[in-house]
Order: sequence, then C-alpha cells, then structure tokens
Amino acid sequence: MIKASYFYLHCIIGWCNFTLTASSIYLYLGVPLMMREYGWSGTEIGLFQMSGLPVVVKFLLASPIDRFRFRQSNYLMWSALLGGGFICCLVALSLANIESTSFKVLFVIAVCTSLITSWLDVPVNAFAIQRFPENERPKTGAIRSAVTALASVVGGGVMLLVYTNLGWAWPFYIFGVMALLGGIFLYAAQGHYPVFKRQGADLALPLSGTTKISFFVMWKGYFQRSDMLMWNVILVLYFPFIGAAWLYLKPVMLDLGLSIDSIAWIASGSGVLAALASFGYSLFIARVSPYRALFIFSLVNVIALGGMCLTVAIAYSDWRLISAVLGVAIALGLSSGVLFGLIMVYSRPHLSASDYGLQSSLFSLSRILVSISAGIILDRTGYVGMFFGLITGSLVVCVLSFFWLCKKEVANVEL
Repeated sequence: MIKASYFYLHCIIGWCNFTLTASSIYLYLGVPLMMREYGWSGTEIGLFQMSGLPVVVKFLLASPIDRFRFRQSNYLMWSALLGGGFICCLVALSLANIESTSFKVLFVIAVCTSLITSWLDVPVNAFAIQRFPENERPKTGAIRSAVTALASVVGGGVMLLVYTNLGWAWPFYIFGVMALLGGIFLYAAQGHYPVFKRQGADLALPLSGTTKISFFVMWKGYFQRSDMLMWNVILVLYFPFIGAAWLYLKPVMLDLGLSIDSIAWIASGSGVLAALASFGYSLFIARVSPYRALFIFSLVNVIALGGMCLTVAIAYSDWRLISAVLGVAIALGLSSGVLFGLIMVYSRPHLSASDYGLQSSLFSLSRILVSISAGIILDRTGYVGMFFGLITGSLVVCVLSFFWLCKKEVANVEL
C-alpha cells in the first residue's frame, strides 16, 4: 500500500473526530447560551458543565475495549456499538426541547451523551493507530488537532445559527447524520486498510493475548516502557498553559471593550487559523523531528503568551489585540498538533485503546487543573498576573523540551 493511499483514512478518522468534538462543543458551549435565553439560573448552567466530567476518566472507559475483545475487528465493533449509543443520545437530546424539559432530565441526557462521546473517541482513534504505519501516526494526530479547532467554529458558532433558524432539534439531527456517515466510512475503511504489521517484540504481542491481561497490568506496562517518564511530564505540562490562555481570550476581549459581535468574528477567525496551523504542521511533519518541533513550538507558546501579557498590560483594544489573539491561535494549533501526534506514537498498537485513553485522561486532567488555577490567579492579580503565571509555566516546558531534544539527538548519534 503506497503512502498516498493513507490520505483517505486520514480523512475518515478526521471526519469522525470532527463529529464527536463539534457535538461536544455545541452541548457545552451552545446549549448553555440557550439555557440563559430561557431564564435558567447561573447555578443550573454551571452544574450543567459537570456533565462533561467523564472525559477525565477516559482511561477507565478505554481499558475494557482492550480487555473484552470481539473476535474480529475489535475496534470497529466497539465503534459501531458505542456509535449506536451516541446516535440514541442525540435523538434523546432532539426530543428534550429546552422550552419544556426540566433541568434534571436534560442533565441526565447530557451526562449519558458525554459518557458515550468520551468512550467512542477511544476505539475510533485506536482503529487509526492500528492501521497507520508509524510514520503516518503523528500526521493523524496533527489532523485531529486541526479538526478540533474547526469543530470549535462549527459547534460554537454555525450550529447556533442552525438552532436560531431551524429550531432546537436540528443541530442534533445533523450530528446524527454525520455520525452515521462516519460509521459507514469506518466500515468501508476496514477492508481497504488492514491492520499494519509492525516489527519488534513488544509490538508483536498477539492481540488475543491481551484478553488475559488485567487493567492494572495494562496501565503498569504503559508507564514501564523506556522514556515514558519524560514523555508523561511533557504530556501533562506542555499544552495546559497555552490552552488556558485560549480559554480566557473571550473574557479578555470583552473586558478590553470589544463588542460581542466583534468577539464572535475574531473567535471564529482564530479557530480557523488554529486549524490551519495544525494542518500546516501535518504537511511538513515528515521533515521535522517531533522532538525538535516540541521545542520550537514551546518557544512559540512563550512568545504568544508574552504578546498577550503586553497587550493587556497596555490595554490595547485595536489591531494589536487582534494580532495577539491570532498569535495565541497559531501557538495553540501547533502545540496541539505535535502533542496529539506523539500521543499516537506512544500508544502501543496491541493496546491502542488503553494507552490512548490513559494519555487522554492525563492531558484532560492537567488542562482542567491549570485552567482553574489560572482563574484563581486572575481573580487575585488580574490578567497581567495570570498571563505572567502562564508564561512562567511555559518557560519550564521550554527547558524540559530542550532537554528531551538533546537526549534524543544524542541517542540518535550513538545509533
């Protein structure tokens, strides 16, 4: 199979990730806006966000996929099973019209949807890890980052227009059709892209043997591999600082005097730019070592955060603020692209679901904790203090990335 043929599999996995991410963003950013429109309290809106917590325990959802295997096409069958549940949840949401549904009912449906979405994400990406050769796996991670940024534009913007013009149910209908198409594409891909054969003792473990491995042994085996300590430190620390800056961009722009309409346009443009940055990285991924990219992009993060810190310190509200926001978008796209790519690389093919879920949980938990900490710093010191704290954390990441790059290059020279 020639390298160019993997283009279609990249598109299929990208479509599936786009569908899951866009629906999640709409549920947790779009629906609260409607809740406010119909007079729901701030407490109810805040509690509604708690329904998204299953993403933190994704490692608990992922391991059964490798522990309890179907005899054939394990990840495809799990995707089909959970995909059916996802479509059922979307149908339930379409029927739970916000004008007549109680908070308890909507909350329970949202929890079920979040649980299924987080769970379904695992076999879909494990399917990709199994079928891509190692040199293609970082690319699918970068493309996943790009579609995530685009999903923020669709889920947080386009679908709100669909709701405004067509009503409550239609966004969920559209997501349901997208999910159904994704399932058909995955089924078609199974025949065209067989499981990629890999060399090496660790990777050659028979798939059937994993049914006898306990959850604890799966997790322990993930951490016991060489170089995993540094990778997990990078995984936990690399993205949350630029991610927290991205989270607080809209409040920053609002407090600096920009109108809601202007913020909406800037946010949409920033999401597209972040997607283009990730996609651009995926095009050159074969020419740049991921460890070199980690270090370079960590420097980009520091520069972008420094620009935002300077902008809020001087209180710019013109093109310089927009430029700083776009700089954060570029840094976000590049950082998430290289990080998602390495998540694919450091997932063992015979335990793709377990490793991918464990790494996703570490990534999500650190992002949540840093965002909360940034909010506490914001309340006590203001935006300048918050961005200074994010810059400090990013500088630590720069040092760690440089150290890992040097270690990898020395190892390559010795080989």
